[in-house]
Amino acid sequence: MSDLPQFVMTDRDYAILRGIAMARPSGERGYFDLLRHKLVQADIVDSERIDPGVVTMNSQVRYRVGDGRWLEHRLVLGAAREVIGQTVSLRSLYGLALLGMRDEQEFTYDAEQGPIIVSAVLYQPEADAEIVDYGRARMWRGQ
Repeated sequence: MSDLPQFVMTDRDYAILRGIAMARPSGERGYFDLLRHKLVQADIVDSERIDPGVVTMNSQVRYRVGDGRWLEHRLVLGAAREVIGQTVSLRSLYGLALLGMRDEQEFTYDAEQGPIIVSAVLYQPEADAEIVDYGRARMWRGQ
C-alpha cells in the first residue's frame, strides 16, 4: 500500500476541510496541525470516482484508537448532527483523522494516543450514489 496516497477524499470533503481551515479552528491540541496535514497530503477525486473503501463524510466506519476497543460511528460535520454513541464529529481529532482513510489503514497522528486503525468502511454515501444523485438533481439544465 506504500504506492497509494496517504489520504483520498472527494472534492466536496476537501472543500469542507478548507472551510474549517479558513475559520481557524480552535479546539483539541493538534487539531489545526492535523487539518493542515490532511489538506496538503490528500489526493482529491470526484465523488463518482472515490473508492467505496475510503471514509467520506457520513460514512459508517469501524475503527479503533491505539489498543482501545473497536468502535462503529458515522462521520458527521459537527455537534448539531452528533448522536452520542453513534457518530463522531469531523471537528474532533478522531473524526478528522478518519476522513480520507481506507479499509485496513493505520495512521498515527499523536504518539501518546497510538495509531487510529480503520477496520472497514461499512457504509459510504458515494458508493450508493446518494451524494452524486442529490447533486445532479439540483443542477439546472437551462430548460
